[in-house]
Amino acid sequence: MVFGTTHKVRSHRLGRRRKKGGNRMVVAPWIVITLVCVLVAAGLTWGFVALMRAGCSGEVYRVTIAAAPSVAGTLEDAVQAWEATQPEASTGQCIGASVREVAPDAASRGMSGVWDEKSLGPRPIAWAPDSQAWSAWLASNETTAGIVAAEPIVLGQATSVLAVPESKAAELGWVGGEPPAWADVLDAVEGGSISLAAANPRTSTEGFVAMLNASGDGSGGFSEEAMAAWKGATGSGALVDGAREPLAAYAEAPDPTRVVTALDYQVEEFNAENAPADPLVPITPAGSSVSAVAIYQVLSVVEGGWVSESDASIAEAFGAYLEDAVASGEFDDADLQAVDDPAAALAATSPEAVGQAVRTWQVGREDLHVLFLVDRSASSENETVTYGGEDLNAGDAAVQTAIATVEEMASTYRVGVWEYGVGAGDGEPYRQVTGLTELSDEGRETVETDLYDVSGNSYDGGAPLYDTLLAASAFMNGEAADGAVSVIVVLTNSSKDDVSAGTAEETAGQLEGPTVVYTVGFGDTDPQQLTTLATATGGAFIQAPDDGGVLAAIGG
Repeated sequence: MVFGTTHKVRSHRLGRRRKKGGNRMVVAPWIVITLVCVLVAAGLTWGFVALMRAGCSGEVYRVTIAAAPSVAGTLEDAVQAWEATQPEASTGQCIGASVREVAPDAASRGMSGVWDEKSLGPRPIAWAPDSQAWSAWLASNETTAGIVAAEPIVLGQATSVLAVPESKAAELGWVGGEPPAWADVLDAVEGGSISLAAANPRTSTEGFVAMLNASGDGSGGFSEEAMAAWKGATGSGALVDGAREPLAAYAEAPDPTRVVTALDYQVEEFNAENAPADPLVPITPAGSSVSAVAIYQVLSVVEGGWVSESDASIAEAFGAYLEDAVASGEFDDADLQAVDDPAAALAATSPEAVGQAVRTWQVGREDLHVLFLVDRSASSENETVTYGGEDLNAGDAAVQTAIATVEEMASTYRVGVWEYGVGAGDGEPYRQVTGLTELSDEGRETVETDLYDVSGNSYDGGAPLYDTLLAASAFMNGEAADGAVSVIVVLTNSSKDDVSAGTAEETAGQLEGPTVVYTVGFGDTDPQQLTTLATATGGAFIQAPDDGGVLAAIGG
């Protein structure tokens, strides 16, 4: 990026204005005629050359836009149309934009914590989430409010709905008349006539907007009572990452009692692609005031931030073009509806109400204590896997996964690191690298530095997971606090443990207390043993991601 250079964007005017006036001189007519012909010819030549040379020149300097996957394609089309007008800086340099798909939850975490360029791409100058709620969430926090202080441009909206099998909607009287209120929906869940596949508000737009509507007071504010009912009906165990998973499950095995939080276009696409015998109908409960309003927002220049004034001016120039395109109807996204009153649509998600809703929903969740157990046995160096588009040994990929997970975590979380391998330390097959550390700026740096240091260690022999896990479970149970979720995350490529005493089944039978175990397998590991250990505690086996972390999978 060209930081420190001011790019003032100007419009394009072909040709120049001629000056009038000057002394008059009397000459012979034939001289005048000849001179006029010469000037006309010269003028035509100059005009042609000027036309050919007009506009910017050289390579295009582009700023990055982080866009939600659902709007990225339409934004790319808009960028191409804008660049076709040859926008330029005052220096004559061509300017443009590059659209990068970034899920809005990942973008919001990156802006509030550490922006991971390896997995998220270059730090963005502008942001286009598919719901203004994500921006309002950042605005509700004093430390991140300045990043999203600029006035957003409204691109369109999708409606928050419940995807209800048509037969069940008819049975409940939810079609053909007044829609049910949120209280009616939650009563139906409590009464057992329906179950609710609620998407996680921290990992999906459909879940976020549904939560805001369900917990609203009907006038754009927040209701503690309504939130308590919502949490009671959903519960942390019933949350899914997004609508895709439960919709796919319905396609395979239709369940007329299963209701899914979704956006209207997701229901339309599902019916069109699957043509189910019992189609899903989109129900918008009465009292829903929040839509998923897609916006374009230039990120603000903040002290110590990554947005320079020159880059911001380029993003603003595209924003002006985009605003005109929306007003004229040229910005056309099949999934978005027009917004009649942008100001009112944005006001439905005030930072105060959104912040209160998220913080209240997180009660019992925000204090997450995580202990990473990193396999540094010789086998972790002998297998190559792909992570972040690169070929790494399994042990290094495990460390990178742990670091990516830490980068996504909130500052209230506490994280510890152990490594294990034969002879790891003090007569034990494991070594306590980092005690449970709160993720303040300094704490986060400490944990990440310790994880990088772990990647330089290797221990001959097998992987003593069982003994390490029992010790780690006892440690975490002793550290458990009221209201905190205690989790162990095992990162390994070893299929079994030939070093520890006992078997996976015996070890699983000895795991006690509130601590939940998640096992993350890299490479060709056999998940059977790892699944046995995890499910005994209410956790799960997770196949290692190709990049990024595993926070969403462990309930963060």
